[in-house]
Amino acid sequence: MIEVIDSLVEDHLAILIDDYVRNLSWKYDYESKRGQPNKHWHILCGHDDSECKENNFEWVSWIFQSAKNKIGKELVYERIYCNAHTHGIEPHLHTDDGEFTMIFYPRLDWEPEWNGGTLIDGQLVDYVGNRLVMFDAHLPHKAMSVSRECYELRTNVVFKCHV
Repeated sequence: MIEVIDSLVEDHLAILIDDYVRNLSWKYDYESKRGQPNKHWHILCGHDDSECKENNFEWVSWIFQSAKNKIGKELVYERIYCNAHTHGIEPHLHTDDGEFTMIFYPRLDWEPEWNGGTLIDGQLVDYVGNRLVMFDAHLPHKAMSVSRECYELRTNVVFKCHV
Protein backbone atom coordinates (compact mmCIF):
# COMPACT_ATOMS: atom_id res chain seq x y z
CA MET A 1 0.00 0.00 0.00
CA ILE A 2 1.26 3.44 -1.01
CA GLU A 3 -0.94 6.47 -0.32
CA VAL A 4 -0.14 10.10 -1.18
CA ILE A 5 -1.94 13.03 0.46
CA ASP A 6 -1.30 16.51 -0.89
CA SER A 7 -1.94 19.71 1.10
CA LEU A 8 -1.78 17.74 4.33
CA VAL A 9 -1.75 20.69 6.72
CA GLU A 10 -3.40 24.08 6.38
CA ASP A 11 -1.34 26.65 4.45
CA HIS A 12 -0.36 28.71 7.50
CA LEU A 13 0.90 25.58 9.30
CA ALA A 14 2.80 24.44 6.20
CA ILE A 15 4.63 27.78 6.16
CA LEU A 16 5.50 27.49 9.88
CA ILE A 17 6.70 23.88 9.50
CA ASP A 18 8.83 24.82 6.48
CA ASP A 19 10.39 27.60 8.56
CA TYR A 20 11.06 25.33 11.56
CA VAL A 21 12.76 22.73 9.37
CA ARG A 22 14.91 25.35 7.60
CA ASN A 23 16.23 26.50 10.98
CA LEU A 24 17.21 23.08 12.35
CA SER A 25 20.83 22.31 13.25
CA TRP A 26 21.61 19.14 11.30
CA LYS A 27 24.05 16.36 12.16
CA TYR A 28 25.64 14.33 9.39
CA ASP A 29 26.08 10.75 10.55
CA TYR A 30 23.00 8.63 9.94
CA GLU A 31 22.98 5.30 8.05
CA SER A 32 19.73 4.35 6.34
CA LYS A 33 21.14 0.84 5.94
CA ARG A 34 23.52 -0.50 8.59
CA GLY A 35 27.03 -1.20 7.44
CA GLN A 36 26.73 0.77 4.21
CA PRO A 37 29.10 3.69 3.58
CA ASN A 38 26.61 6.36 2.53
CA LYS A 39 25.25 8.55 5.28
CA HIS A 40 22.90 11.52 5.43
CA TRP A 41 21.76 14.36 7.68
CA HIS A 42 19.48 13.32 10.56
CA ILE A 43 17.76 14.64 13.70
CA LEU A 44 15.72 12.55 16.17
CA CYS A 45 12.59 14.44 17.26
CA GLY A 46 11.39 11.89 19.80
CA HIS A 47 9.71 8.60 20.64
CA ASP A 48 6.54 10.12 22.14
CA ASP A 49 4.78 13.46 22.54
CA SER A 50 6.58 14.39 25.75
CA GLU A 51 10.03 13.66 24.28
CA CYS A 52 9.20 15.62 21.10
CA LYS A 53 8.06 18.57 23.24
CA GLU A 54 11.14 18.33 25.49
CA ASN A 55 13.35 18.39 22.35
CA ASN A 56 11.46 21.45 20.95
CA PHE A 57 9.73 19.50 18.19
CA GLU A 58 6.12 20.02 19.31
CA TRP A 59 5.37 21.21 15.75
CA VAL A 60 5.60 17.62 14.47
CA SER A 61 2.29 16.98 16.23
CA TRP A 62 0.60 19.31 13.70
CA ILE A 63 1.70 16.95 10.93
CA PHE A 64 0.79 13.79 12.84
CA GLN A 65 -2.67 15.02 13.88
CA SER A 66 -3.44 16.13 10.32
CA ALA A 67 -2.37 12.71 9.02
CA LYS A 68 -4.59 10.94 11.56
CA ASN A 69 -7.54 13.13 10.58
CA LYS A 70 -7.10 12.64 6.82
CA ILE A 71 -6.35 8.91 7.00
CA GLY A 72 -9.19 8.25 9.45
CA LYS A 73 -7.32 5.66 11.51
CA GLU A 74 -6.08 5.68 15.07
CA LEU A 75 -2.31 5.90 14.57
CA VAL A 76 0.53 5.51 17.04
CA TYR A 77 4.15 6.35 16.29
CA GLU A 78 7.33 4.68 17.57
CA ARG A 79 9.53 7.62 16.71
CA ILE A 80 9.68 10.77 14.63
CA TYR A 81 12.81 12.10 12.98
CA CYS A 82 13.95 14.46 10.25
CA ASN A 83 16.23 13.50 7.38
CA ALA A 84 18.04 15.68 4.87
CA HIS A 85 20.03 15.08 1.70
CA THR A 86 22.22 17.23 -0.50
CA HIS A 87 23.60 16.66 -3.97
CA GLY A 88 26.16 13.87 -3.93
CA ILE A 89 24.49 11.74 -1.26
CA GLU A 90 23.39 8.42 -2.77
CA PRO A 91 20.83 6.81 -0.44
CA HIS A 92 20.48 3.03 -0.09
CA LEU A 93 17.40 0.95 -0.80
CA HIS A 94 16.10 -0.32 2.55
CA THR A 95 13.02 -1.38 4.52
CA ASP A 96 11.76 0.05 7.81
CA ASP A 97 10.66 -1.27 11.16
CA GLY A 98 7.08 -0.80 12.31
CA GLU A 99 3.88 -1.44 10.34
CA PHE A 100 4.06 1.58 8.08
CA THR A 101 6.08 4.70 7.42
CA MET A 102 4.82 8.22 6.78
CA ILE A 103 7.10 10.81 5.13
CA PHE A 104 6.18 14.49 5.09
CA TYR A 105 7.87 16.88 2.65
CA PRO A 106 8.08 20.35 4.26
CA ARG A 107 9.92 22.42 1.61
CA LEU A 108 7.32 24.60 -0.08
CA ASP A 109 9.83 26.01 -2.58
CA TRP A 110 11.05 22.63 -3.91
CA GLU A 111 11.47 22.66 -7.69
CA PRO A 112 10.58 19.51 -9.71
CA GLU A 113 13.89 19.65 -11.63
CA TRP A 114 15.75 19.20 -8.34
CA ASN A 115 14.47 15.57 -8.20
CA GLY A 116 14.74 14.23 -4.64
CA GLY A 117 11.51 12.24 -4.50
CA THR A 118 11.17 8.84 -2.85
CA LEU A 119 11.27 5.51 -4.68
CA ILE A 120 8.90 3.05 -2.98
CA ASP A 121 8.69 -0.51 -4.29
CA GLY A 122 9.62 0.73 -7.77
CA GLN A 123 7.13 3.63 -7.74
CA LEU A 124 8.47 7.20 -7.72
CA VAL A 125 6.72 9.70 -5.47
CA ASP A 126 7.84 13.22 -6.35
CA TYR A 127 8.89 15.67 -3.68
CA VAL A 128 6.10 18.24 -3.33
CA GLY A 129 5.91 20.59 -0.36
CA ASN A 130 3.13 19.83 2.16
CA ARG A 131 2.77 16.27 0.80
CA LEU A 132 2.54 13.15 2.94
CA VAL A 133 3.34 9.70 1.60
CA MET A 134 2.34 6.67 3.63
CA PHE A 135 3.45 3.10 2.82
CA ASP A 136 3.89 -0.35 4.30
CA ALA A 137 7.21 -0.45 6.18
CA HIS A 138 8.29 -3.73 4.54
CA LEU A 139 8.32 -2.13 1.07
CA PRO A 140 11.85 -1.39 -0.18
CA HIS A 141 12.36 2.36 -0.58
CA LYS A 142 14.96 5.09 -0.75
CA ALA A 143 15.30 8.83 -1.08
CA MET A 144 16.13 9.74 -4.64
CA SER A 145 19.22 11.74 -5.44
CA VAL A 146 19.14 15.50 -5.51
CA SER A 147 20.16 17.21 -8.76
CA ARG A 148 23.60 18.82 -8.91
CA GLU A 149 21.73 21.97 -9.96
CA CYS A 150 20.09 22.11 -6.52
CA TYR A 151 21.83 24.07 -3.78
CA GLU A 152 19.12 23.49 -1.20
CA LEU A 153 18.66 20.83 1.47
CA ARG A 154 16.13 18.09 0.64
CA THR A 155 14.33 17.70 3.97
CA ASN A 156 11.58 15.47 5.26
CA VAL A 157 9.89 14.43 8.49
CA VAL A 158 9.53 10.68 9.03
CA PHE A 159 7.01 8.90 11.25
CA LYS A 160 7.49 5.18 12.08
CA CYS A 161 3.96 4.03 12.88
CA HIS A 162 1.52 1.35 13.98
CA VAL A 163 -2.27 1.26 13.73
